[in-house]
Amino acid sequence: MRIRSRTRVTTGPGAALLGAVLLLGTTAPAQAAHADDPGLQDLGIAECAQDVNGLAVIVTDTHVHRQGRTYPLPGGLDTAARLNDHGAIAGTDDGVAALWDGRRLVRIGVADPADTYSYATGLNERGDVVGTSGSFGGPTRAFVWRDDATHVLPGLGGDAGASDVNENGQVSGYAWDGTGTQHAVVWGADGILTALGTLGGHSLATAINNRGDVVGYAYSAPRGGSMRAVRWSTGGPPEPVDADGVVLAVAADINDRGRVVGNLSRPGGAQQGFLRDVGGSVRPVTPLVAGETTVLTAVNEHGTAVGCEFSAESSNAVVRYGPH
Repeated sequence: MRIRSRTRVTTGPGAALLGAVLLLGTTAPAQAAHADDPGLQDLGIAECAQDVNGLAVIVTDTHVHRQGRTYPLPGGLDTAARLNDHGAIAGTDDGVAALWDGRRLVRIGVADPADTYSYATGLNERGDVVGTSGSFGGPTRAFVWRDDATHVLPGLGGDAGASDVNENGQVSGYAWDGTGTQHAVVWGADGILTALGTLGGHSLATAINNRGDVVGYAYSAPRGGSMRAVRWSTGGPPEPVDADGVVLAVAADINDRGRVVGNLSRPGGAQQGFLRDVGGSVRPVTPLVAGETTVLTAVNEHGTAVGCEFSAESSNAVVRYGPH
């Protein structure tokens, strides 16, 4: 579940090159500096943090944060959704999907001439970008951009969208069928679609790791029911990864070690970020301000998670350093 801002940040001369340099290098010292679990930390940016790479570089809606300093997005990107360890950032430029590849801005554009907008949702280390393309009031399509070409992924007869791509070229996302049901799906590197199991109602896949494990959400009943955060392990049935008694939960990301991050709500309580490791129990994240809403959006291979905390006035980018 990714939250995007449409605010544009104007970068000055040389800002794009500076941004590329900042995204490369060795593991950030801050990654190892937190021997004790400090809980959430405020990044001082009034936006949501969207992703964190293996070097502890973070992208928010319109900024890059590294080692305590914040910079505008490079190359004139309007928004950011994902980044990789090579300094590439996937996001949008003027309403369509775009990629800063570390040297230049590539406008991926729309997947079909009839579409009017697109946005990127996934990026791997090879530079493959996935996302969703569509027109207002019209159909949406999942796409993968690879080797400078855009490919529309097949659906189930209705709207479709992509959410993530792993190093094997597998893509996660959703597809609506002809009966009005939304399915969590995975497309193989060959583009073949596989619908994942459900808990009885709608489902959607938000992320996929390199092992082929998928996370997202699934409703417990065809009409209504609770919305559960789930994991599909290498194509198996959905397994809830939240806690009993929740009324709403979403798993937003999973790393190769199996750490899942997301958010959940209990009856009468605020939305709260959580993490869960393989074989472990759900661990809710304590908000910076008691009673505020928190959301975790992404986790890197070191277990560091990012997201945002909402107040009545604003949103604030937050980080929780791993591996605790």
